[in-house]
Amino acid sequence: PYADPVHKISIISRGRAAGYTLKLPIEDRKLQSKKEFLDDIAVSLGGYIVERDIFGDLTTGSSNDLQVSTALARDMVTKYGMSEKIGPVALESGEVMFGKGIATDKEYSEKIGAEIDNEVSKIMNGALDKAQDIITEHRKALDNISARLIEVETIEREEFETLLIANGIVPKKKKDIEHSK
Repeated sequence: PYADPVHKISIISRGRAAGYTLKLPIEDRKLQSKKEFLDDIAVSLGGYIVERDIFGDLTTGSSNDLQVSTALARDMVTKYGMSEKIGPVALESGEVMFGKGIATDKEYSEKIGAEIDNEVSKIMNGALDKAQDIITEHRKALDNISARLIEVETIEREEFETLLIANGIVPKKKKDIEHSK
């Protein structure tokens, strides 16, 4: 419920991507909540779950999703104080120069580093379980969306939402977000 809505899905290969799902926020925002981050990570793990559970194998197709979601989980723990175990501490400064992070000495012990790794793993595994539950519950919608993508290769938000509604799923609207915060 807290993830950004899908704006476009394409199975057309571009560059290194075999396809993509573009999510965009309903409105501009300056802050993001822990709930939004957790749901975004779960959404990003959907392709991984489908490969593993439906196709019975894993490919490199979800590698970028894994990199991005793992980095987000690590930021939640080390920059945003969103780990109950670690607490409200910023362990990494997140300095950026020329679009890339600057390598700095670790600002924490090996013990804290291991706790960070455990918390990141906990976030990722929780999101993986959530994604698996959603895909299992809405498998019929997934199959219908997949079949449509095979026909037309790209689906825009309006058609995506029509497919959701046809499968008994109510798409998120702006008023839903305003009432959930």
